[in-house]
Amino acid sequence: MISYRKDAPASSCSQAEYERAVVNSSLWAAAGDALGWITELSRGANGVKHRTGKEKVTEPVSWQRLVGGRSGVKVDLPAGTYSDDTQLRLCVSRSIHGNGFFDVEAFAKIEVTSWQGYSLGAGVGSKAAAANLSKQGVNWFSNFFASGRQNYTAAGGNGAAMRIQPHVWSANGSRNEMILRVMQDAIVTHGNPHGFCGAVFHALCIWHALVEREIPSLKVAEEFVSYMDRLPTILENDSQLAGIWRPFWENETGMNLECAVRAFRDDAFKDISSINDSFERPIPLLGYHELLHRLGCLTSKYRGSGFKTALAALALSLSHSPETVADALIESANELDSDTDTIATMAGALLGILAKHEPSWKVQDIEYLRSEAKRMADIASGTTAHSFPYPDVALWKPPTNQSDAVVMWKGELALIGFGALEPQGPEYASETSVWQWFGLPFGQSVLAKRRKTIRSFVNGKQMPSEPLVTNSKSKETINDEAGKSLRSSIGGQRNSDGSNENVRRQAITHEKFSSLDEVTKAVIDSGFDDATIGRAINQCIDDNINGERGIERVIALSAIIAKARIARSKQERSQA
Repeated sequence: MISYRKDAPASSCSQAEYERAVVNSSLWAAAGDALGWITELSRGANGVKHRTGKEKVTEPVSWQRLVGGRSGVKVDLPAGTYSDDTQLRLCVSRSIHGNGFFDVEAFAKIEVTSWQGYSLGAGVGSKAAAANLSKQGVNWFSNFFASGRQNYTAAGGNGAAMRIQPHVWSANGSRNEMILRVMQDAIVTHGNPHGFCGAVFHALCIWHALVEREIPSLKVAEEFVSYMDRLPTILENDSQLAGIWRPFWENETGMNLECAVRAFRDDAFKDISSINDSFERPIPLLGYHELLHRLGCLTSKYRGSGFKTALAALALSLSHSPETVADALIESANELDSDTDTIATMAGALLGILAKHEPSWKVQDIEYLRSEAKRMADIASGTTAHSFPYPDVALWKPPTNQSDAVVMWKGELALIGFGALEPQGPEYASETSVWQWFGLPFGQSVLAKRRKTIRSFVNGKQMPSEPLVTNSKSKETINDEAGKSLRSSIGGQRNSDGSNENVRRQAITHEKFSSLDEVTKAVIDSGFDDATIGRAINQCIDDNINGERGIERVIALSAIIAKARIARSKQERSQA
């Protein structure tokens, strides 16, 4: 029996129809990524011709690209190869358990750090965020990186917005609950409102298309922008976001979150107004190029903006019908001064929901993409879905850099956290590194980078456990696999002072914490209670006696608690 909420997207149609919408959304998103990545940063038509032999692309073709920077190598990319847009979307999808719980800790500490070893076309901001997450003491809610010119609170690009579709596809609750997961996801890597609000905006577009069976108009888009005022209140339902991320973010930026969101909202209204006249007529007044020009998406300053890219994808989708989704992606891919792949992948995700057909183009890992999309649809409808068997995050040792994600395990090459690698192509060697196409056990193919001489030998604690199949559960029940409950993460029963009594009672029990994320949450929810902090530290010491890296966990926990308490104290003084 289907158990979806009446206001969730899956309730808008039959289960078969909903699955088809999600699968087509996923496949067309990947197709747009594959097509647009060919032309991304191609330096004009001559660059496209150098890569493909033609000045314009009309379908994914095999091509070559330099990877690894100036010291890298030129590799062969088969037709349909997708980039970081689809890679990270799959990372998010795997992080959603079979009962709908978003395991943001596994996403941040396992998926994103291992992704460094096979990322294709990734932006410098996302790379900096991934590298910082590899450090001890940095968690999903405290990734305030500063590396060269890259700074967390200035990260307003589209690296978060392009990956959040699985949260909507799998939604089995209210819109606010879905948006909370999107925010948990987005702030892992992007700390500027244009980045995380851009992610929320695109999620609302996908939600509308699934529920209303139409592409949202620009008038509806303005309602989505107004919705951003609710974000500070929504964040209060997550103790790490409210207790650590927000005060630390406000301390770093010197801004109140409400004020920052309002400033973003004003900018967003101006962007929508700048293109609105084109859609007030039966025949659009402006062409796609002019729309991009008005939004600033043809300039280096705004080419990768989180919100502007999402708005451009919406405008492109409004200019086409679901029957001409391929034409929309071709148009995006050949607008060479824009973010060709990300606009195309977002438009593909939108138009694909309403399309009656899958792409006829070659798309990398199409069967794996289809199976993950079906899993998202199963989660949304309340039917049985499996969960990815991540290693224990508490014992997890992230790769320290891009070259260390490929390790030796049981005498063969493996991607840390994900299993053995099956070679699928020749080696491409530079002076110190080797790139090679591999297949992963669950159906994804990756172009992984490794050292010529691998010194990293890992044990089973750094690899997946046995596969699990879980029954979809109500949001009122405990997620045994993750050791958490969705109810506690979205609120639970609250006291008159706003505290969560369920979590507070948990914090003073003698149950053993299962992860650093869980113990941190308990400390914050206890109001930094001395007994709770002491119990947490004692557990870390006990872990060290048992050989589980307890000293490192004590240091990491202490750093997180100290930052959170200092940030909260500064916030309280500023409000006094």
